[in-house]
Amino acid sequence: MKTIVQKIFKFGLLCCFLCEFRLEGIVNLEIKSNYNQKDSKTFQCELTLSVPQEWKLSRAPYISILRSKNLKNFKYDENYEKLDETTYKTHFTIEVENEKIIDNQLELSVDCPICNKICTIVSKKINIMLNRGGGKSSLSIIFILLLGLLGGFILNFMPCVLPVIMMKLKSFESKISICGSIAGNYASFSLLAIGLAFLKVSGEIIGWGMHFQNPYFLEAITFILFCLTLYSFEIISFFPSMRIETKKYQIFWGNFISSMVASIVAIPCTAPFLGTAATFAIQGSISDLCWIFFAIATGFSIPYFISFVIPMGFLARFGRCSNILKKTINYGIMVTFLWIFWLLSNHLSVMATVMYALSFVVLTLLLQRRKYLGVAIVLGICFCCWMSRDFSSKTMNSSPDAIIKLIPGLANKQVILLNITADWCLTCKYNHRIFRNEKVINSMKNNNVRFIEGDMTRKNDTLMKIIENHNRAGIPFTIVYGPRAKNGIVLDEILTADTLVEAIENAK
Repeated sequence: MKTIVQKIFKFGLLCCFLCEFRLEGIVNLEIKSNYNQKDSKTFQCELTLSVPQEWKLSRAPYISILRSKNLKNFKYDENYEKLDETTYKTHFTIEVENEKIIDNQLELSVDCPICNKICTIVSKKINIMLNRGGGKSSLSIIFILLLGLLGGFILNFMPCVLPVIMMKLKSFESKISICGSIAGNYASFSLLAIGLAFLKVSGEIIGWGMHFQNPYFLEAITFILFCLTLYSFEIISFFPSMRIETKKYQIFWGNFISSMVASIVAIPCTAPFLGTAATFAIQGSISDLCWIFFAIATGFSIPYFISFVIPMGFLARFGRCSNILKKTINYGIMVTFLWIFWLLSNHLSVMATVMYALSFVVLTLLLQRRKYLGVAIVLGICFCCWMSRDFSSKTMNSSPDAIIKLIPGLANKQVILLNITADWCLTCKYNHRIFRNEKVINSMKNNNVRFIEGDMTRKNDTLMKIIENHNRAGIPFTIVYGPRAKNGIVLDEILTADTLVEAIENAK
C-alpha cells in the first residue's frame, strides 16, 4: 500500500513538472522587491508578485537563497497577503554577518504555486542589493543632509509653527535670549533623535511628529506650556533673585525651555524637503538619524544665526518694544497652551477635562504667592500622575481601517482619494481648504471619486504602514488610487487644486 501511494505521489509531481514546463513561457510572473533596514544588521524585505488575469496564488510562494554575500540568517514564515485579484505581497527577514560591508547581494529563487483551470509552479530568479542606510551612497547622505538643512529652515514658515510663532518672537530680545533659543533647538532635536532611536531599536513603527499621539507627552508639554504662560505674564520666575548676573541666567534658561517646547510643538507635520530627509533618517542607521536631525536643527535655527549679524541697537529696540506687542506675544503663548490642552482633551473624558481646567486655575492662584511655589509644583505633578489613569478611557481610533485595507481592490473600478490627517496637524487643516475648492469638487463629482480620510490623532499602524510603503515618514499624506494608478499617486505636503485635479485625471 505504501509503495502505491509513493508511486501516485511521484506521478503527481511529474504531472506538475510537465505542466510547469508547458506553461513556463505563457504565464508571466512579475516580482518587485523593496526593503527597510531595521538596524545595522537586519533587513526586512518585501516582495510584490503580480500574476496574469484569472490566475490566483494557491499558497505562499517558496523562497530560497541561491547565492548571497555576507548572509548570516534567513527567516521566512511562508505567508502572503492578497492586495487585489492578481497582486500579492510577502515578507521575509535577513540578517548579515558584517555590518561594515556596504553592499550585500542576494540572489533569490521564487517558486509560485498558481492555479486557473489547472495548477502549476512558476519560478523566477531575482537579485536584491541591500545597502546600508536604505541603499544610499555617501554622496546621497550629503544630499539628504542638505535637504534636512533646507527642510528645517522651511519649517519656520509652515502652518505648524503658527501657534508657536509668538514664542519664537520673544527669543529675539537680546543676544543672551538668542543663545538660549539656539541651545534649546539643538536640545529638543537631540531628545527626539534619542527617542526615535530607542523606538527603532525596540522594533516599534515610528514616524515624524508621531509623539503627538502619546497622551503622556501631551500631558507633560501642557504642564510646561502652562508654566511658560505664567512666566510670560511674570506670575512666576525661574530664579527668585533679580541680580543682574542671575537675570542673565534667567533669560537664557527661560528662552532655552521655551525654544525646546517651540521646536517640539512645531514639528508634528512635514515641510517640503523635510519629509524626504526624515524618511531617510527613520529608515536608515542610528548614525544617519543623528546626523540628519542635527542638520534639521541647524536649518530650524537659521533665523537665530542670522540675528547675530543684526546690530545690537536694533535688538535692543526690539526688546524695548511697545506694551501692545509684548502683550500680543504673551497671549500668543497662552493660545499655544490652550491648543495643546485641547489636543490632550481628546484623550480624556469630559469630567477629567473639567478637573484639569480647574487644577490649572488653582495652581495659578497658588503660584501667585511665591511662598507656595514648592507646594504648587508638587500638587501639579501628583495631579497629572493621578489623572493619567483616565487615558485608557478613549483609546479607540475612528479611522475606517476596514475600508482602507480594501483600497487596492476598490481602485480597480474607481478613483480613491485617501487623505491621512490628525487633530494635531495644522498643515493638514490648512490642506482641507483644497477639498472645498470648487474646481476640486467638480473633478471629484465628474470622476466619481471616493474620498476616504484616515485619522492618526491616535496611534494607527495600518495608516503608518501605508505612509512607510510610499517612502514618507509623516503627515500630511494624500494619495490618489485608480485603475491607472493601482500603486497610488502621492501628492506634495502642501496641496494645490491643480495638482490634485491632475492626479485624479491621471488615476482614472
